[in-house]
Amino acid sequence: MTTTATPTAPPAATGSQAPRRTALWVVIALVVVAVLTGLILMIGGTGPAPTEALDPENPGPTGTAALAAVLDDHGVPVVIARGERDLLAEPRPGPGTTVVVGATEDLGENSARTFGDRVRGADRVIVVAPSWRGLELLGLPVVTSFSSGVTDSVDARCTAPGIASDDIILRDDLGYRTIDQNVRATSCFTSDDSSALIALPATGDRPEVIVMTGAMLQNDDITRFDNAGVALRTFGRSARILWYVPSIADNGPADDAGDSDIPRAVGPLILLAFFGLLVLMFWRGRRFGPLVTEPLPVVVKAIETTQARGRMYHKARADARSAGQLRVHTTDRLARHLGLPYDAAAATAALGTGNAAPDPRVSAIIAAAARTAGRDPQQVYHLLAGPLPETPDDLLFFVTDLTALEKEVRRTP
Repeated sequence: MTTTATPTAPPAATGSQAPRRTALWVVIALVVVAVLTGLILMIGGTGPAPTEALDPENPGPTGTAALAAVLDDHGVPVVIARGERDLLAEPRPGPGTTVVVGATEDLGENSARTFGDRVRGADRVIVVAPSWRGLELLGLPVVTSFSSGVTDSVDARCTAPGIASDDIILRDDLGYRTIDQNVRATSCFTSDDSSALIALPATGDRPEVIVMTGAMLQNDDITRFDNAGVALRTFGRSARILWYVPSIADNGPADDAGDSDIPRAVGPLILLAFFGLLVLMFWRGRRFGPLVTEPLPVVVKAIETTQARGRMYHKARADARSAGQLRVHTTDRLARHLGLPYDAAAATAALGTGNAAPDPRVSAIIAAAARTAGRDPQQVYHLLAGPLPETPDDLLFFVTDLTALEKEVRRTP
C-alpha cells in the first residue's frame, strides 16, 4: 500500500507582519512624494501666487483681475509675463504696447536693468504701487510719500491724457512726489504733496512712465467714484498690454544683500541630502522588537543596607551614634506594637544634640514595655533611655539586650 504525503502549505504571514510591511511602503511613498514636491518647487516655482495683492490673475478683494478682464473685453488684450524668462519670451514691446509692472519689491538690480532695456521702445510704462527701492532701481525721479487726508476721495486737479480735471478717485495714504524740479512731470490726485498718479514724459532712454497707487485698481474698490474710468483710460490707450510680474528668483548674485562666499546651490543640496537621509533610514533601518520586561539588575536586601551602615558607623568610631539609631528604631516598633504615640523623626534629630532626657511619651513606652515583658522598669529604662554604649563590646551587649526586650514584648521566640 502506497501512501501519498499531503503537501504542507507554507506558513502564512502573521497578522502583525503584513501591517508593518504595508506601513513601511506607505512611509517610503510619502518620502518620495515629498522629495519630488520639493524639487518641483525649487525648479518650477518662478512666480508669485495669484493671491498676491494687485496681481492681474487674483480674483480676490485686493487683486486686479477685474481690471484685466474689462480691458480684454474692450479689445485690449492683457498678456501676463511672470518672471524674466516670460518677459524675454514675449516680443519686444514697441509702439502700440503699454507695459505694466507691479510687485516691484521683487525687483533686483539685474532684473530692473533687463526690464528697462526690454521696454525702451514701448508706448508707455505704468508702474503700479512701487516701493521706494523699486523706484530707485528703475531710475525714476520719484519717491514715496504719505498723505493725512480725512476724506475718502481726492480730486484730479490736473489735465493729462485720459484724465479729466473733475475726475474723483479713492484716496490712498501712500502716494508719490517728484524729486527733480527739472522734470516736467504731471501730478494728479494730489493731497498733502502726495499724488496718486504722476506722469513722467519720455526721455531718450525710456518711454513715458506713469507711476500710480494701487488702491483704485483693486477688485473691491474699482467701482467706487471714478476709479474704473480713470483706470481704463490710463491702461487702455494702447492696443496691447504686457503685464510684467517680477520674480525674486530672477535676482542674480549682484542683487543679494552683501557678499557671500556660500554657493547658491548649497540650500537645495542640503534639502536633497535631508530627504536622501530619510530614505536611507527607512531602507536600512531595523524595527524595534517587542518590549521585554526584565528584573532590575541589582536587588539590595534591607539587612544588607543595615549591615553596610553599621560597618560605616563602626569605621567612623561612631558606636554611640549606632546605638542611638538602634534604640530609636526599637522604641518606635515597641510603641506601634503597644499602641502608644512616639515621634521617631524627632528622636533621631535629637541624637546629635546630646539631649538624652526621656520625654513623657518615652516614659509611657518604658512602663508599658516593662509590664508586658515582666521586667524591672529600671532595666528597661536603662535600655530605652539610659546612657549609650561607647565601645564595640558594649554596643554588642546593648544590641543583644534590645533584641531580647523586643521579643519579650512581642512574645516572639
